[in-house]
Amino acid sequence: MNKLCRARHRAPSGVFSCPHFLRRALFLLVILFAVDAVAAESQTNLPPADLTELPLDALLNLDFPKVYAASKVEQKITQAPASITIVTEDEIKKYGYRTLADVLQSVQGFSVSNDRNYAFLGARGVSLGDFNDRVLLLVDGHRVNNNFNDGAAIGTDFILDIDLVERVEVIRGPSAVLYGNNAFFGVINVITRRGGQINGLETSFDYGSFDTYKGRATFGKQFTNGVDLLLSGTIYESGGADRLFYKEFNYPQLNNGVAQDLDGDAFRSVFGSLGYTDITIEGAFNHRTKTNPTGQFSVTNQTPPFPFLLTTFNDSRLRTVDDRGYGAVKFAHDFPDVVDVTAQLYYDSFTHKIGYPVSVLSSSGLTPLPFSSEKDMGEWWGAELQLNKTIWERHVLTLGGEYRDDFRQEQNITGQTPIMGKRQSHGVYAQGDFELLSNLHFNGGVRYDQYGSFAPAFDPRTALIYNPFTNSTLKAIYGTAFRAPSFYEIGLAGPQLQLKPEKVTSYELVYEQGIGKHLRSSVSGFYNRMSDLIVFTSGSFANFNAQTKGVEVALEGFWPSGLSGRASYSFQHTRNDSVTWQVPDSPNHLLKLDLSMPLVKDKLFADLEFQYTSDRRSLHNTTDSSGNPVTVQGQEAGGYGIVNFTLFSRNLIKNLEVSASIYNLLDERYSDPASSFHVQDTIEQDGRTFRVKLAYHF
Repeated sequence: MNKLCRARHRAPSGVFSCPHFLRRALFLLVILFAVDAVAAESQTNLPPADLTELPLDALLNLDFPKVYAASKVEQKITQAPASITIVTEDEIKKYGYRTLADVLQSVQGFSVSNDRNYAFLGARGVSLGDFNDRVLLLVDGHRVNNNFNDGAAIGTDFILDIDLVERVEVIRGPSAVLYGNNAFFGVINVITRRGGQINGLETSFDYGSFDTYKGRATFGKQFTNGVDLLLSGTIYESGGADRLFYKEFNYPQLNNGVAQDLDGDAFRSVFGSLGYTDITIEGAFNHRTKTNPTGQFSVTNQTPPFPFLLTTFNDSRLRTVDDRGYGAVKFAHDFPDVVDVTAQLYYDSFTHKIGYPVSVLSSSGLTPLPFSSEKDMGEWWGAELQLNKTIWERHVLTLGGEYRDDFRQEQNITGQTPIMGKRQSHGVYAQGDFELLSNLHFNGGVRYDQYGSFAPAFDPRTALIYNPFTNSTLKAIYGTAFRAPSFYEIGLAGPQLQLKPEKVTSYELVYEQGIGKHLRSSVSGFYNRMSDLIVFTSGSFANFNAQTKGVEVALEGFWPSGLSGRASYSFQHTRNDSVTWQVPDSPNHLLKLDLSMPLVKDKLFADLEFQYTSDRRSLHNTTDSSGNPVTVQGQEAGGYGIVNFTLFSRNLIKNLEVSASIYNLLDERYSDPASSFHVQDTIEQDGRTFRVKLAYHF
């Protein structure tokens, strides 16, 4: 699409000038959606189906889906104090999503970039390439952001196999009122499948481009005594692209800029849960190894004249190893007419390793220097207690408290003195949902956090939720959130630079409308004012201020025939108030279209997805005339549109699911802005790839 859209012009005042190719693709998909919708409507006079036989997407016609993470109580999305998207297990299968990053890339207001090592999540116009630490990631309500850099892994380093996901709850907007640190731009809660949903042995095998394969075995069962058990293990291997060219390393001494067989990726993961009456024990572990083909760091970021230092390009020793695990015990009990109690006790661990092959590049050749490595570690434990009380069957009060002990935070680099630390934090919160009128709710709460030695944080959230008409919901939301500097950021900045905690104040207006029996629409406008955002610049971290405003429009539909679809458009404009460069990796326009069409009722589906991302800027890390690191504006990553296509079948053969996916169907050439760890400004992404998957239930 870059080739087709180079002639586009920038409209005045940031108004969207839609490329011709984009208009044609949008028109075609809308026509397909409309034609199949008419066909689906013609079947509405058929006798009603047995509800137990309907798939989840059809059941959504009967009621609005429910969400837990928005208020830490289960409620309809129309009653929740946030703009929400839910992606179901059924959608994950039909659209061929391989990772959590794939899922989030399909969600309105979110964008994902990849530097061929990690996936970086942008939320409502902000993505600073810093480990996704401004979004809180949960698995079954358990925080999985690590305690070293506050990172939330969403690629192959995510702690959970995507096949174990029942649904993903995406809550947009600040949610520190309930969660504290990291719930800055939103909360993503990944709900896992239970043993009783599987009720047997399930196996799956994937094979795809770059000699990629994945094998999984899952056993799940709910026993007659009420015990619910799930155990699962996954093995994943990928050779990656065999030849990747980077012009920044295009010297004869560096294999002319070609990274050969250096894109490999592998992980091993296990997950288990055991539930009985009010108690659930849950644990997960993921070990992931990724070879880095990009050369990554240049010690001086200089170009010839020679000599200069750099991380050795085309060297297989430049690789990262990530281990992430947790174990949690959860308790939930309802004391009738008294109070509902939920509590959890947990332990988490995180390890990150990276090797640094370093060399001196000169006109006569490459001179290796002693190999060095880095090992980062974190361990922590914590506990949380929450009480919910319903008053007069109309109002819900929530009180909670949380304590966490980061008893190990450590960084070890060859030849340097280890950096070690620890931090304790606690928070208390209160929230109420009050039914002022039968069609008017007020939701309000506040949280107090003491995070390490930083000044206490007070974060409120208020929302008025009004239903003026049938199937209409209007939400007016105000909230704030904070993010304390991570151990990694403080260590790299050094004691001479006192980083401040980040703060966001958000205003949002959401209008949601049901249209007929099968369509739901939403329009939201938001304004975020951010102070003291932390960014890597000129060799260290610094605070800066920024603001974002935007509009999001979405439409989704579900029909009993099995036809379903989603469409969303996001306009977002981010402006910084403190630095000379423009905010990187911040597209003004995002367009997402998903359409699932039944070819054989309940058995075979054709699933088409279109994603458009507009131009994005990057940052360039170099040195000044004195050799000091400096960050300047980098090259632009052009806008792109990709099409993904999946055929998905279930029960054509009893108990067998088969899918075949083609990603980037039109073989679009595009690049993502690089994170701050690279010589390159942009990193080219894969062209057309495929995956075939089989899953069988015994």
